[in-house]
Amino acid sequence: MGVITMDDQPISATFFHEGRWLTEWVTPDAMEVQELYRQLTKDYPDRVDRIKAIHDWVSREIKYKPYINARLWVEGKSSSSSDAWLPPSLTRRIKVGNCANTSFLLASLLRNELDPGEVHVVLGNLHNGKPGGHAWVQVKLEEQAYIVESTCPGLPAMVHAAVADRYEPVHYFNDKTAYAIEGRTVLEPFSRLYSTWLKDYLDWAYIQSRGENK
Repeated sequence: MGVITMDDQPISATFFHEGRWLTEWVTPDAMEVQELYRQLTKDYPDRVDRIKAIHDWVSREIKYKPYINARLWVEGKSSSSSDAWLPPSLTRRIKVGNCANTSFLLASLLRNELDPGEVHVVLGNLHNGKPGGHAWVQVKLEEQAYIVESTCPGLPAMVHAAVADRYEPVHYFNDKTAYAIEGRTVLEPFSRLYSTWLKDYLDWAYIQSRGENK
C-alpha cells in the first residue's frame, strides 16, 4: 500500500468547537516544548539516547487515560469534551493525556531533534484482541522505521515498525505535512479531500461553510 499526500484536515476536538488544522497539533516551536526538550536532552551527546530520554519522560510522567474529560469556563460560558485533544504545552503541565495528546507532545519534542521527514504522529488502529483507534509516533533513523509508543513506559523506546504488526497506520502527520495510507480511508472528493477515518473529529461546520456537504 502506498503513502499519499493529503490536504490538511480541519479538526474540531477543541473547546467551543474552535477549528484547528491537524498539523497544528504538533508544536515543536512552542516555548514550553523547547524548554522541556533542552532539559531532557542536555546530558546526552548521542541522538538515540536523546530520543530514549524523551520517550522515557513522556511515557512515565504523563499519565495515560483512554479518554480525557475536560471543561473550559470563560465569563459564564462553558464548553466540555469527553475526548479532548489538548495542545502539547498543556499536556506537559497537567501531566495527563489520551493517546493522541501524549503522541502530540512526544512528536513535538522529537521534532526538535529530528527533521520533518524523520518523525510523525500516526493515527490508526491497534489490534489488541480487537481493533481500536490509537495514536502513536513513528521515527525514521538510517532508513529504518521505528514505533515510539507514548502510553506505555514498560515498552522499549523504539520498536521496529516492520515487526509491530498490531499497529495499522492510517494517517501520518507532523507540523509540516499530512499523509494517508492508500486504501485505509476514503478521501471524500470535495474541493478539498477529507478523511472519513477522521469523521468524528472533523470540523464539519467549517466544511459546510465552504459549500461542501457530508
